Amino acid sequence: MTRMLGISYVRRWLRNEAGASLIEYTVVVSLFLLIFFAILDFGRLGFNWVMTEKAMQRAARIATVRPPVTGCAANVPTQHVVSATGSYGTLCRAGGCAAPTTPAPSCILGNVSTFSCTSVTTTEAEIWCTLEPILPSNATPRNIRVTYRYDSNLGFAGGPYTPMVEVGVVTAAEVTAGLANAQELRFEFITPIPGLAAIVGGGAMSNISAATSTSLPSIPFPDLSVSLPGEDLNHGVNG
Repeated sequence: MTRMLGISYVRRWLRNEAGASLIEYTVVVSLFLLIFFAILDFGRLGFNWVMTEKAMQRAARIATVRPPVTGCAANVPTQHVVSATGSYGTLCRAGGCAAPTTPAPSCILGNVSTFSCTSVTTTEAEIWCTLEPILPSNATPRNIRVTYRYDSNLGFAGGPYTPMVEVGVVTAAEVTAGLANAQELRFEFITPIPGLAAIVGGGAMSNISAATSTSLPSIPFPDLSVSLPGEDLNHGVNG
């Protein structure tokens, strides 16, 4: 008799659906919140991407009309050297200029602690103080690379040196290559979506860093850069 009662109780328990709705509600709400916050996160990613591109455009414009940033200044000539077969005034594209013997120097803006946006006196400080409000909140001057590259189509022999000025976001490859004091710019997520994506995507998502006690999961920004021909690299600062 006791055995029959026990079997009957087990059967009733198996058929009991009390609480099923609560479990379904919990699963659905959890999935909804995950998707909702993922939309916010990827919205933030898109916004930061566009604003960083705009920041590089503004930085390149400033760099073309200001003296070279401190880290690059020593390797940026003040004028085009006349080539052996050219003469003063000959266009560089006609062979009148001698290419610099040093490679195109790259440098970063510097250390944020050295910049005072209330009294801007250097090119790097002017660039950073212009960009800081529109860059991601975790960005620093060490994330911004400036390059002054010789271009044989610009300038004339004996005239002001007019390189192609490139401003961009520091990449992991440049950090690995040893660009002094450079730091890769990364976008930080606030949801667990990156971890789930890394699990699903495997090796394709290996660039997603795991969260630590001091940082959030993040992915690197691509090589966002803008190039413009230099105009007057000796025109003071702030105008």
